[in-house]
Amino acid sequence: MFWGIEHLHCHARHSGFCSMDPEILQERSIWQRTHTDVSSNQDLPIPVNRDSRTKAFRADIQGLRAIAVGIVVLYHFWGHYLPGGFVGVDVFFVISGFLITSHLISKPPKNLADVAHFWMRRVKRLIPASFLVIFASVLAIWMFAPTTVWQDWGLQAVAATFYFQNWFLALTKVDYLAEGDAPSPFQHFWSLSAEEQFYFVWPVLIGLLIFAAVKFGLKSATVALAGISAVFVLSFGYSIYATAAEPGSAYFSTFTRVWEFAAGALVAALGPRLHAAKRDLVSLIGAWGGLLAVAFSALAFTGDMPFPGYIAVIPVFGTALLLLSHSTHRYSPNVLLNSKLFQFFGDNSYAIYLWHWPLLVLMPFMVDDFKWPQKILALALTLSLAVLTQKLVEVRFRKFIDSSVVLSAPRFLVSGSLILALLSGAFYMNTARVMNDARDVDKALAQVEKSVGPECFGAAALAEDCDQQQEAIGNYDVVAPAPIVAKTDKPVVYKDDCFASQSTDFKERPVCSYGDGDIKVALVGNSHAAQWFPALEPLVEEHGWTLDTYVANRCAIMAEPQKFDSESKTAGCAELGTWVSEQIEKEDYDLVISSNRQSVPVSGYSMKDTEEPAQKAYEEILEKWSDTGADVAVIRDTSWPGETLDNVPDCVASNPNDPDECTGDADDWIPMDPQVDAVKTLEDPSVVQIDMNDQLCEEDRCYSVVGGIVAYWDHSHLSETFAGSLSPTLESRLKKALDSKELFPAA
Repeated sequence: MFWGIEHLHCHARHSGFCSMDPEILQERSIWQRTHTDVSSNQDLPIPVNRDSRTKAFRADIQGLRAIAVGIVVLYHFWGHYLPGGFVGVDVFFVISGFLITSHLISKPPKNLADVAHFWMRRVKRLIPASFLVIFASVLAIWMFAPTTVWQDWGLQAVAATFYFQNWFLALTKVDYLAEGDAPSPFQHFWSLSAEEQFYFVWPVLIGLLIFAAVKFGLKSATVALAGISAVFVLSFGYSIYATAAEPGSAYFSTFTRVWEFAAGALVAALGPRLHAAKRDLVSLIGAWGGLLAVAFSALAFTGDMPFPGYIAVIPVFGTALLLLSHSTHRYSPNVLLNSKLFQFFGDNSYAIYLWHWPLLVLMPFMVDDFKWPQKILALALTLSLAVLTQKLVEVRFRKFIDSSVVLSAPRFLVSGSLILALLSGAFYMNTARVMNDARDVDKALAQVEKSVGPECFGAAALAEDCDQQQEAIGNYDVVAPAPIVAKTDKPVVYKDDCFASQSTDFKERPVCSYGDGDIKVALVGNSHAAQWFPALEPLVEEHGWTLDTYVANRCAIMAEPQKFDSESKTAGCAELGTWVSEQIEKEDYDLVISSNRQSVPVSGYSMKDTEEPAQKAYEEILEKWSDTGADVAVIRDTSWPGETLDNVPDCVASNPNDPDECTGDADDWIPMDPQVDAVKTLEDPSVVQIDMNDQLCEEDRCYSVVGGIVAYWDHSHLSETFAGSLSPTLESRLKKALDSKELFPAA
């Protein structure tokens, strides 16, 4: 996601969290009063009548919840051990669909009052604990997190409060330029939001199906089964389509997830006789088969797989099969699922979900290192807070709402939502004030220059003329732009919407033109070409250039297709490369300046072995450009803090007195650049390469703040301020490499 800390990030979209309706806790208390101890390994008795059968507590479900919460937690804390742990969310969706549908079929809502009563039961059972976690997280952000994240995280707190977090993430966090944003403490509410949206619609649907059955004299069970099946088929079909077309947003969409709820609902709609407790061999095989399907998914799936789509069938059907089998055979999984340990984690699974992600996100701001010992501490805190929340909030506070005359469920929902919204909104006001105070970048630059001295200002800090080099590199007393402003310090090509975008499969190809001189220059590549515009802009006016941009999000302009997460993007990027070469030939450019970050492999290869085929693809396209008569200058890709940092401005804001936290080994940060390798292989005097990494790195160390200037606006792209400060150096190196008075006439 989620992940998505994704690659927690992993992919920020795979921060796979889901809520858990504690309805079953009440079922446990009812069941325990009339049956044997649920923690025993004895076979569960089959209830006598239909009504009691639907209400009987199923310890295997609680044990399954323990497994689901366990694999999600392990995925987030140590994802390399369990790369598919995000499927725990799918397990919970199926369980929720089964339990809620079982309840609704046994007691279908007959009017709007019944539906409202159902909603308020969900409010009492789910909202108090979630509001507590949101409130605590907001306070922790205010106390420990840097102001650079306040605005975004405040927005997400509001989205979590009103249960549209999944749509917020689908609309804002799947874009390439958002991948450097740190995951928020509320990211896991995306699945809780999807589940609440399901709860909102499902009782209405079931009620309408039962009403239609009664009105037309049909069997209620048959009509319910047919209606749920239709929902399953439609949602599953859309999930396959959307996951192939736009997997990022599809991951968070309620519409691509409804079929998972419906899978559990189908088990419930088949009738209690079919999912009643069974001792036979078929149920034994089914139960173990279902559990193994979930285990296989958790171990074999990875965050690189488009999800949910068709591959989600494995964990979803595995869970549904286990629910349907309900094996009480002496060798069934119940030996494991009914154990006291699994029942304990199952009882507390909802609260564990709620607490562990905020602790995982926020604790790195509270402690110097966040490694194994600190992670163990975070897990211990998670468990302690979960137990307290389950006992004091999920149980006692719910009873208080049940008996309170003043604080009814609707009043609690409205008042709690407003309080959290106002508290989160305060982040906006404070962020706006801080940004206003720091908006004057020129003033901040003057303060930095005065602090470090002109000879050590900006990239000059790495030059021999800087007498106090280390002090200048590590001087964080004053930086420009201020970190909160640095996050928006982007080249004007973003504001002018000059990018061919993944969101349109690169079909829209805007070309922005700057200057009106006689010398025609093309800036070509992905966003790592666009980052050089502030350094090139002064040359446009000085040397009489007309600069046209051919830039794209992520798509490297080359002669081979690159493997994106959908076929339409792969094809669109390849077509874009062909089109750009046609434009360069058609427009008869004097100079082509190109740069790319190779973040997508050539089709048919992985990132580990894409360098060689990418180099050959660049050789082909560079030759085409050179054959038009243009000079070609390839700027080597800049160092990449994203290898070790989530976001540079966030890091700088969090570590004002510890600059080493925001630096990295040159071997880690300086990426491969097959386009530069292609230049060296061609040995064409009209095709040259320019390396600017000595302006960011020494021999073995790279920096994110250089001479007081914040060099990046995210985890990858140069800030407008720093790129602009490199204009004289870039100009001198272009002049030297190209040796052309036509391109660089005297001012």
